[in-house]
Amino acid sequence: MGYCVYMTRAGYALQAKLFAEGGDFEVTRVMVGSGILPEETDPSGLTDLIAPRAAATSTSPVRKGLEVALSIEFRSDLCEEMEEAFQITEYGVFAVGAEGEEELVLYADLSDYPDTAVPEKYGGCVRRYPVIITVGPEAGAQLDYPAGAWVTWEELAEAIAAHDGDPAAHPYLLNLCAGLDARLALLELMYNTQISGNPFTVTFESLTGLVATGVWNVTLGRLEF
Repeated sequence: MGYCVYMTRAGYALQAKLFAEGGDFEVTRVMVGSGILPEETDPSGLTDLIAPRAAATSTSPVRKGLEVALSIEFRSDLCEEMEEAFQITEYGVFAVGAEGEEELVLYADLSDYPDTAVPEKYGGCVRRYPVIITVGPEAGAQLDYPAGAWVTWEELAEAIAAHDGDPAAHPYLLNLCAGLDARLALLELMYNTQISGNPFTVTFESLTGLVATGVWNVTLGRLEF
């Protein structure tokens, strides 16, 4: 154990049905968790994760001969309610079982090499795990994605345009540009101004020792009026 994927009894039953009758392999949901599989536990008897933590998603399944390949994907941006980081030590694939009900068909034990699930507010993360499922000669693959997890190209383009048009967007790049502008202005001042007294330079990286009027924009290092 420690880094293995197991077919559950429900998975074997579904496999037998698809082999005998054909049909589609319909994945209904994917979950990741932080549970540790006890040594005495037979993973084929599991019906849920040991400690489910968050929903995951998947790439579109691709059938090659008698195998269906897909990649499990955990994305922090789809789990906005997640407040704390946790170790992904297990995941489960649920599908429409042989009796037509949702069942756990695949269980993965990742406890020897866990990944950290990072909340979106701390930068987020994407974790991927490849999966290959062997099915019957007539079986296909179908994934039932939740509509809230996807956007159209038009919606995405509109969101990107709105973000780029926000004056407060990309503060790091704005700060770099402001710094370059300040250095260029200083060079112009040095070479285009006749100085007859003692020269000095003032920046707004800090207001220590300065008396200024206006609102100090710390991020951009400037005074605003």
